Amino acid sequence: MGRRTALVLVAIATTVLLLLGLGVYVAARVFFKEQSRAVAADVLGDWRGVDDASLTLRHDNTFEARELPVHIQAPDRFSAAWTGSGAWRLSAPDRYRRQYVSVNIDGYSVPVFVDKSDKATRLYLTHNEVGEGRRYWMDRS
Repeated sequence: MGRRTALVLVAIATTVLLLLGLGVYVAARVFFKEQSRAVAADVLGDWRGVDDASLTLRHDNTFEARELPVHIQAPDRFSAAWTGSGAWRLSAPDRYRRQYVSVNIDGYSVPVFVDKSDKATRLYLTHNEVGEGRRYWMDRS
């Protein structure tokens, strides 16, 4: 086999490996629905839950909540849904690529998680039940 043939085979093998790698990357993004990173503009505005709970996140990093069911996520801290206002901030993604809006309620930071796996951004609180994985969803109003 000549030198030229060997170079052509190496070029073809390299191209095949690159295309295979790209295919695996695209398939992983599609099947595992990797979330894109949220920015403040993704979460600003008015959010509403199924039972009319509401959360308004403002540009000045203040929020207002009405009947926000924080007791499902932190039952040791809250005994009922909460109404009031305070400060918020958007977290950087953690090692599991989750992001949350941290709302400061009476000196306690409650994470309201951000979901960007679909086209629309959604917020949610998690129920504090081991092994259940239930979520309280909030959508833009």
